[in-house]
Amino acid sequence: MAALIEFKNIVKVYGTGEAAQKAVDDVSFTIEEGEFVVILGQSGAGKSTILNMLGGMDTPDSGTINIDGGLVSSMNDKQLSDYRAKTVGFIFQFYNLIPTLTAYENVALIKSISKDSLDPMEMLKSVGLESHKNKFPSQMSGGEQQRVSIARAIAKNPKIILGDEPTGALDSNTGVIVLELMWKLCREDKRTVIIVTHNADIAQCADKVIRMKNGKIIEIKQNENPVPVSEVNW
Repeated sequence: MAALIEFKNIVKVYGTGEAAQKAVDDVSFTIEEGEFVVILGQSGAGKSTILNMLGGMDTPDSGTINIDGGLVSSMNDKQLSDYRAKTVGFIFQFYNLIPTLTAYENVALIKSISKDSLDPMEMLKSVGLESHKNKFPSQMSGGEQQRVSIARAIAKNPKIILGDEPTGALDSNTGVIVLELMWKLCREDKRTVIIVTHNADIAQCADKVIRMKNGKIIEIKQNENPVPVSEVNW
């Protein structure tokens, strides 16, 4: 059975001539459907560039990206737009909520880009924020805003959830709540969850850990006994 995601010999270069820099340098890995994956590395390691290519927001200079049977690395702009709308849900470090919309409206906005979107109110309930439906982002804590962004991401009903430092702007207690929600999406809803982070503690929860440094993979580790988020000593 083919992997859900296959990165093969991916290279991404920014700049030209003497200023050229390989953000991603001959990277290859596979991810199975339903895996909880952490891409770990310090700033500049290349992990966010990989996440952007997984999400169809950037394209490689060479190599192939095959996701769910589609050759994402060869898609045109319209195909990439469709791919982003149907296949992936994004959770960003700084939430990216629209400040003039309520929590409900921020989630309901997904209906305009995804025909198969899920009920916004049910999504808010799934993250414990049904009572906050009429609040604006400025009226919510950072953790609450991040939970709204998770509700928005899963409202697309995507196969793949991508998290870009999703707990980076949160205190440790709130970060655990957010991670537990993402863990639940993977374990109970069978979604594939991929998080990029510099926080090595999160790696304890992963089925697979991909460690990066200077644009290269230095280790891929399959964790036979991932620790539930609630049991990690944060």
